Amino acid sequence: MKKIGVLMLVGAFLLSSVAGCANIQNDQTRTKTEGTLVGAGAGAVVGGVLGQLIGGNTTATLVGAGVGALVGSAAGFAYGSHVANEKAKYAKQEDWLNACIASAQKVNADTRAYNDRLASEVRSLDAETQRLARAYDQKKAQKSQLLAEKKKVDKSLATAKQKLERAKYELSTQQKVLADARSAGKAQHAARLDQQINQLKAQIAELEGHTQSLASMSARMSV
Repeated sequence: MKKIGVLMLVGAFLLSSVAGCANIQNDQTRTKTEGTLVGAGAGAVVGGVLGQLIGGNTTATLVGAGVGALVGSAAGFAYGSHVANEKAKYAKQEDWLNACIASAQKVNADTRAYNDRLASEVRSLDAETQRLARAYDQKKAQKSQLLAEKKKVDKSLATAKQKLERAKYELSTQQKVLADARSAGKAQHAARLDQQINQLKAQIAELEGHTQSLASMSARMSV
């Protein structure tokens, strides 16, 4: 558990730095920086968990977190650059807004599909972890069986957290675009964006529920 605690602190530190981006006045620079930090934080979490699964010690966890942060930073910067540069690519604001709406629709569809798959996976893992926990209490299962199942749960949890951060970043970006659309008097585009934002909020809430369930299962398998 100490290794997971260290890992969470690494991820939290990186992600909390996103708040400081509000002081960056240039839109493109701010969006690139936010993308980099979100990618780094999510990468650190995923890399750290995988490092623990492979190495099984604190050193492996921290090495995995460091590698994951670097990879995540690159991916996050690429995504942030894409969003930041969209506005500059289009001669008309309407075309840029349409591109932003299309991006929101894609993230919504991807998150919805992932939630559907994850819901089935969560049900299966929940049933198995409950079975193993009962068997362990009755001395019919070994500690190694619980730890093996915990690794499966932790891997699924790491992926879910990464997806969640991606969806939250998209939500934050689209909320800024919505503000731009409203200030420019683009009522139709604003209404379409608002619809996508509300759908994304619902998908994020569902994904948060899944991550909480997975976290509970991981704790259940801790012996």
